[in-house]
Amino acid sequence: MNIIYFTRRMKKERWMLLVLVLYLLVTFAGLFNPIVVNAAKYAQIGREILDNHDWINLTIGGDPYDQKPPLLFWIAAIVFRLFGTSVLAYKITVVLVSLAGIYGTFKFAGMFYGKSTGILSAVFLATSLGFLHFHNDIHTDTLLIVPVILSVWQYAAYFKERKQRQFYLGTIFAGLGMLTKGPVALVVIGAAVGVHLLATRSYKDIFNLRWVIAAPIVLLLTLPALWGLYNQFGADGIEFFFWTNNFGRISGSYHGSNTDPSFYIHTTLYMMAPWSIFCFVGIYMQIREKIRAKWNFGKTDEFYTLGAIIVYLLINSVAKAKNPHYEMVILPFLAIIAARWALLIFENTACRKTQKILGWIHIVIGILLVLLAYVFLIYVFPENKIWIWAVVLMLTAAFAYALFRQHSLNKQLTYLLISMSLFLFTLDTNVLPHMAWYHSSFQATIEYNHRAQNKEDLHIFTEDGRYWEIFLYSKNYGRYLITPEDFRRVSPEINDWLYTGATGLKLLKEMDVTVDTVCTFPHRSMSRMSPKFLNPKTRASKLDLRYLVQIKEK
Repeated sequence: MNIIYFTRRMKKERWMLLVLVLYLLVTFAGLFNPIVVNAAKYAQIGREILDNHDWINLTIGGDPYDQKPPLLFWIAAIVFRLFGTSVLAYKITVVLVSLAGIYGTFKFAGMFYGKSTGILSAVFLATSLGFLHFHNDIHTDTLLIVPVILSVWQYAAYFKERKQRQFYLGTIFAGLGMLTKGPVALVVIGAAVGVHLLATRSYKDIFNLRWVIAAPIVLLLTLPALWGLYNQFGADGIEFFFWTNNFGRISGSYHGSNTDPSFYIHTTLYMMAPWSIFCFVGIYMQIREKIRAKWNFGKTDEFYTLGAIIVYLLINSVAKAKNPHYEMVILPFLAIIAARWALLIFENTACRKTQKILGWIHIVIGILLVLLAYVFLIYVFPENKIWIWAVVLMLTAAFAYALFRQHSLNKQLTYLLISMSLFLFTLDTNVLPHMAWYHSSFQATIEYNHRAQNKEDLHIFTEDGRYWEIFLYSKNYGRYLITPEDFRRVSPEINDWLYTGATGLKLLKEMDVTVDTVCTFPHRSMSRMSPKFLNPKTRASKLDLRYLVQIKEK
């Protein structure tokens, strides 16, 4: 028996070692890519917190900012104070904070479904495409995972074990969720906890006076966000936080025009990749299990996962504002259901047919991911770095070895993880660096930092130049000037610099502003990857022009 236990233990340790090595490989490879658009904006807000010596009244490009609460920006500011304006240090810090979310997923899943499910849930979350991608393209949703899953875990622990500290920890994490992205945190936490308590008929817990105590704790933790909004925008700022920024996005009155009700179905396919099939099968099996129970639920049944997923996705599916990163907050719950049913299906000998079907689907997914990586490396952006090819060939050999071993869950987990790691490694070391060259704002900041004198600011002029990394990566950021009126109001100094497009050049000429066009760049935004751009034969047709100009005396 000791030999059998030791053998099984060694196999498990090898599996976990593989997970760790590949997770670190992909995470490390992505750390050196620049952050763009909104991710750069959030980091820039942290930089301006330090420059303004003001942690409450947020700004972007010197203008008041009201879109998101400050927790992520505080993290950026603390990192920049300790390490300078280092995007690398910022990314590493967010990854380290997210380890708490992975741990919370492990503990929550283990509490209901056992340690094996807890481990696999954490693996599914940490190695999913959405989780890894949005730790390079950092949004407030990236951070939101942490307080939400920790809050639901602590509330669930309280309703099982009745320890007072668990309830108050759950409440504190809910408040931190509000400080991360506002009321959406309470929607997910409330959906998870509320559906569970209703389904298990725990009416005493629903109408417990503890919630009256919890409300002011959450409000107190949210106070810094509300204070800054009121200072800069008055009562309109408070209304925006609680109403406009949430219900306005649902109705489309504030932002958004997407009417596709299936958006989050196909979004889940790649956000949870390569575990998507386990995820969809798991949701179906979980719902079927609850329906077959006919409301005869025991104390061990849990509805937190289904409550969070179904309520949140229903709301977001009818909302007019839709984005892939909005799904980040429920990835832990998707990972838990996927892991639970992956284990149950492969432990049940009656599910042989399902096991084979899943096996064939996953083989196709794994092969497609590997082939797609080679298409990028050979055709889209031909790679000539030997070390990249060495890693890719090594991962390809490991994938082939895993693919032709015995039929089992471990086999599928292994080759899916290897194929996803190979694909992401290719994106991080080949595709994104090449796309960054065409994302001309980076080239513009390099030229500006090299040529500009110390007191010469770099401004953004017109909407076609609005890439916030212009500010984040420049040594002296200026203002975002949308219109000629903004330009006249701010009145940039002689020798200041502007990053703009064709519209901006035309407006400068109409305003009789003398400029020297220092550089002209071919441009394609990294956030707009299209087949025609990826095809070298048609790439030129998808390129625009952007300009770096310097204001001169007449």
